[in-house]
Amino acid sequence: MSIYGKIPLVGIEYNTELAIAQFVIPAGGGATFSNPNSATLSAGGVCVITTNAAHGLTMTPAAGVPPNYFVSFGGSTSAITGTGILVGNIFRILTIPSTTTFTIWTTISTATVTSMTVIPIFYPPFIAGPIVPGYGPTQTISTVVTNEGAALTGVATVNCLLGANCVVEYNPDNKAVALDQATTPAAGTPATAPTWRTLIAASGNGQFSGSYPGTAVWASGTTATSDFSVLI
Repeated sequence: MSIYGKIPLVGIEYNTELAIAQFVIPAGGGATFSNPNSATLSAGGVCVITTNAAHGLTMTPAAGVPPNYFVSFGGSTSAITGTGILVGNIFRILTIPSTTTFTIWTTISTATVTSMTVIPIFYPPFIAGPIVPGYGPTQTISTVVTNEGAALTGVATVNCLLGANCVVEYNPDNKAVALDQATTPAAGTPATAPTWRTLIAASGNGQFSGSYPGTAVWASGTTATSDFSVLI
C-alpha cells in the first residue's frame, strides 16, 4: 500500500530516545550555600551552591541526553535565616558557572550544609527551547559564558524503562512549582515542601502522561541508566 494514502495519528511515533545516567549528587558536608545579595536584598536573591566534587550538571549534554534545568535538595541543612527551606523544594537552575557551582533564586539568606544532596529533576518532554540572550539560563565552559535555551515544558506521554537511578513522581497537592524570581510566592520560598508520590519506582517500567509542574522524573539511587521515549 502506498504511504501517501495514510493519515498520520498522534501517539504512534516517538521522539529520539533519551537516556539519563545521572543520580543523586552527594554534595556532602563540604558543600556550601551562599547568597551574595542577602545583605542588601532581603526579599530574595541569587544564591550559589558549591558542591565538594564535580556535580555533572549541564545544559549542553551529549546527543540523546536531556539537559539539566531543575534541581531539588535532599539531606539536611541547619541555621537557615530568611524565608523557606531548600530540602524538598524544586528550583530552576539560573546559571552553571563551573563544574562545582550552580545558582538558584531564593529568599533564604544563609544556610549551613550538613549532609545535603543535589537531586536533578527532569520535566517532560525533556527538551530546550531556542536561545534568547537575556531570557534564558547561562553556563560557563572554559571561561566562556554562553546563553542557553530555556526549558520547554508541556503535556507528554512517555514510555520509560527505569534503572536504579530514576523514579517518576507526581504532585497530588498541586503545590509544586520550579522556584525562581518569577514563581516564588510573595511570602517567599516555601517553608513546607510539596508532596510527591512515586508513580513508577526505580528499576520499574511503564507509560505515564504528565506535564510541568505536577509530573517529573527525579534522579535517585545510584549508578544506572534510565531510558525515555516521548510519544508524538
